[in-house]
Amino acid sequence: MATTSNLQSPVSTLLILLLLLAYSVGVYQSLHNLYANPAYSRADYRGMAARIAADDHPNAGIILDAPNQWEVFTYYHREGAPVYPLPLQGMSEADVAAELEAIAARHDRLYVIYWGDAQQDPQRWVERWLDEHTFKATEEWVKDVRFVVYAVPAEPAAAMDTAVSLPFGPAITLQGYTLHADTLRPGDIAQVTLFWQTAVPLDARYKVFLHLVDADGNLAAQRDSEPGGNLKPTTIWQPGETITDNHGLLLPADLPPGDYTLLLGLYDVADPGARLEVGAETAVNNAYPLAKITVTD
Repeated sequence: MATTSNLQSPVSTLLILLLLLAYSVGVYQSLHNLYANPAYSRADYRGMAARIAADDHPNAGIILDAPNQWEVFTYYHREGAPVYPLPLQGMSEADVAAELEAIAARHDRLYVIYWGDAQQDPQRWVERWLDEHTFKATEEWVKDVRFVVYAVPAEPAAAMDTAVSLPFGPAITLQGYTLHADTLRPGDIAQVTLFWQTAVPLDARYKVFLHLVDADGNLAAQRDSEPGGNLKPTTIWQPGETITDNHGLLLPADLPPGDYTLLLGLYDVADPGARLEVGAETAVNNAYPLAKITVTD
């Protein structure tokens, strides 16, 4: 006759084996999610660091908008461009502006990694300052962070170099523009300041597009964004107010040397095919040839 202890031993062993199996399944699922399931992946800080390294810009700086990105980003970025974490807590808008002004004075290109804007910088002090004083060239989401590249001008465009008074649609006028350089190299950022005005309040939001085309009309580079780096949408423009609007256009690193044309236009955010009519004889498909750009070796 089996004793109670003899009966409990196989049962205990079976329970232990079942618990170990359940634990193993859980560990496997967790590892699978970590390495194979994109829903559980973190932002690709390794990839962003690699892109900055590949650009190899001689005078770049990196801003982390939310300093608790420091550990993960600097794990991959260990040399090269200096990194500036912005500890926004406890800083006033004037403090942030002073810090950004000092950083921008040291560099002519800035890489900015935005994370948790709504909590870290709800007033968008960092981005607003950069959009007013530098030229946003590229912007993309990498999981839950935004990776943005800015060009820092040698001097701000306080006034327009070229006045045109050109109508876009029935209400908007391009008063003029400043092109900060018309001779560039592959990998450079073209810097354009546009000066807009509207005669009436606008119900529709419009995007600005800049297209760089070669002599045959082939697209070489483009940048589409709402005015002011997306922070000055046309629906908040006040009639008679001059809107100063900085745009950067990153030239491909393999762009062949030659002469190119920079085209400008506006289209409805809700209907990208609906471009505003440009009141200029030189306009083609409602895109205005703003300037010529020469790309050198």
